[in-house]
Amino acid sequence: MNAVNRQMTLRRYPDGMPKESDFEVVMAALPEVGEGEVLCRAYYLTVDPYIRVHVSPSMSVGYAPTTPLGWPIPGEAILQVVQSRHPGFKDGEFVAGFGGWQDYCALPGDSLRKVDARLAPLTAHLGSLGMPGLTAYVGMTKLAEAEAGQTVFVSAALGGVGAVAGQLARLKGCRVVGVSSSAEKCRYAVEALGYDACLDRTQPDFAARVAAACPEGIDVDFENAGGEVFWAAFDHMKPYGRMLICGLVADYNDSSPPPGPDRSPNLLRMIALKRLIVKGVMVADYWDLRPRFLEEVGGLIRDGRLVSREYVVDGIENAGRAMIDMLSGRNFGKTVVRIADPPVV
Repeated sequence: MNAVNRQMTLRRYPDGMPKESDFEVVMAALPEVGEGEVLCRAYYLTVDPYIRVHVSPSMSVGYAPTTPLGWPIPGEAILQVVQSRHPGFKDGEFVAGFGGWQDYCALPGDSLRKVDARLAPLTAHLGSLGMPGLTAYVGMTKLAEAEAGQTVFVSAALGGVGAVAGQLARLKGCRVVGVSSSAEKCRYAVEALGYDACLDRTQPDFAARVAAACPEGIDVDFENAGGEVFWAAFDHMKPYGRMLICGLVADYNDSSPPPGPDRSPNLLRMIALKRLIVKGVMVADYWDLRPRFLEEVGGLIRDGRLVSREYVVDGIENAGRAMIDMLSGRNFGKTVVRIADPPVV
């Protein structure tokens, strides 16, 4: 193939909130395809909070390898098979895999998953039908133990994980209270996603507004944010409540511990007194649930009972800006970067 592989690479490790100058587009040769591998062309890249962890030498410890400087930013992508040296894939098929932020990648066939474009738009397989959706599904069906009538509190309520988690909780008959970063987003959460209430975290007296929205307390906190949103939810947890720690995006850009007194003694004391159950959500533990997840959530999408909204940014050169928008709350929905127009499917 006579093609050039554009790669969005890491020029320097971000100090605090990433800057566009931390990223750089370079031109590289196409990768060679080994036995058992598949050469793929990328069309859509995902932009999720976990990628910020990958580009931090301190936060990635115990979670994932730190991205070396000069390497493509890691992340999942919607790909089309260009050349297959794996018996399970044919040229032209659409797949999803962790190819990173680049036009072309060569990946082991066993690491790819096929994408059914008839089930939902291609981009949905990076969001509501992708890893974020599976994370939400695992949390709400396996870990939350939420029952009809209970209050479920969802931070980052319009993100790839939060939007699916909140709607699954609503379909269980729960009372769902979300948190987002603008009045417009909160209106959408209530009117389109069916949340009972949604709170704008940028407005004053946030803790008091949490108390007013959850007068009987919180049964399940699906935590995607951390920071003051976490503490407000924690202070209003009911006895025997469940806290699912999925993400802490509010803290990902901190270069040092937050100022002020150490609140961990109060955290541990109240966990004990309220008999709270705190669970970490790691989707990698539940890949075996993907077929059931696709069947159930795919059916909800087809029936219009679960909806999603995407924030699509065009151009691989704008992927860094898309990441900054996502981390700062300027996105509206699941963030995706379109780096080329896919063939009509």
